[in-house]
Amino acid sequence: MKNKGFTLIELLVVIAIIGIISTVVLTSLSQSQAKSYDSKIVQQLVSFRTAAQIYFTANSGYGGVISTCDAGMFNDLDAQDGSPGATIDPAILPDFVDVYCGSNDRQYAVKATLYDGTSYWCVDNTGASRKIVGIPASGVFCP
Repeated sequence: MKNKGFTLIELLVVIAIIGIISTVVLTSLSQSQAKSYDSKIVQQLVSFRTAAQIYFTANSGYGGVISTCDAGMFNDLDAQDGSPGATIDPAILPDFVDVYCGSNDRQYAVKATLYDGTSYWCVDNTGASRKIVGIPASGVFCP
């Protein structure tokens, strides 16, 4: 009489295959989350760049020498022409993001760290919008 059922080897093979599949799925999910965070950061900085150009037009400049994100044009909730000001709001960015701002009357740059922690996204008044590897440097332009 032949026994019906699975052998120990067959069960181990099935468990190994399930483990491999679950590892691939979890890895894909974590990469998707990182891309999602980075996409949000980039979109917020690109939106800020548009608002900064409106601010420049309404105020004939970027508002003088500023090196913090909570002053001047970086925290202007109401521009002189009644339109929304150019504002960097850390509350709408992921918790791990560090934001660096700098401006003078004719130039500005905003830099925010990305999910990997070893690079940042930078936008400035020249139209630059790019990923830069390394530690964000202060200043009014994207290196």
